[in-house]
Amino acid sequence: MLDLVTRTITDYFRPTYPKYAFREPASVIAVVNLKGGCGKSTIAVNLACELASGGDNVLLLDNDSQASSSHWLAQGRLPIRGEFMPLENDEDGERLVRAVASANSRYVVLDAPAHVEAATQAAGKIADLVLVPVTASGIDLVATQAAMGLIARARSARRSGGPSCLIVPSKIDRRTDAGRQIEQQLRLFGEPVGPAVHQRTAFADAFGAGQWIGDYAPQSAAHYDISLLAIAVKRILRT
Repeated sequence: MLDLVTRTITDYFRPTYPKYAFREPASVIAVVNLKGGCGKSTIAVNLACELASGGDNVLLLDNDSQASSSHWLAQGRLPIRGEFMPLENDEDGERLVRAVASANSRYVVLDAPAHVEAATQAAGKIADLVLVPVTASGIDLVATQAAMGLIARARSARRSGGPSCLIVPSKIDRRTDAGRQIEQQLRLFGEPVGPAVHQRTAFADAFGAGQWIGDYAPQSAAHYDISLLAIAVKRILRT
């Protein structure tokens, strides 16, 4: 009985502390290239939706003033949250950092603007992973070389040494010599090359319908491309 009383008194006076749920920071994925027309928004939107299809909360931030992703989101048929947040100057960069830091999401996907070197570098500084879509054209390869330089500078500015990088062959047509050889050319940049996202009319049709490819054409070849890319992204973010 004495032991029982002692334990009761001890439990009564034991200090209690408020319980705080630990929230892991979001994994930030920036989709960047300094050249337009490389399928950047198509990859950003469909990858974000594929990540969300597994039950994760995903936020898409459209940093491109052309607002292609925002137009897609505005139709209200995507399983993700999104916000138009153009990235054109230092103030925009600071606002982006605050938005990412406060995001209650498992993943934040940034659709970075083309032709804006400072924006690409800013996105690289806060991203855990940078995806660089590249089409099978000489002009894209030149732009990719410049993007690689910006990513290298972003890495040197971070103590962690990040971000990781994955080059994504985009809008690929295997019937052409350039399409068949693109992976070999992209490996010369010294960064990992991810699964290709091929030239598929289903992507354009899904955009027109305001849906992502997994809802518009589930189990299609286009959906398979995005699924493979999401697997590669998750694998890199886990390492």
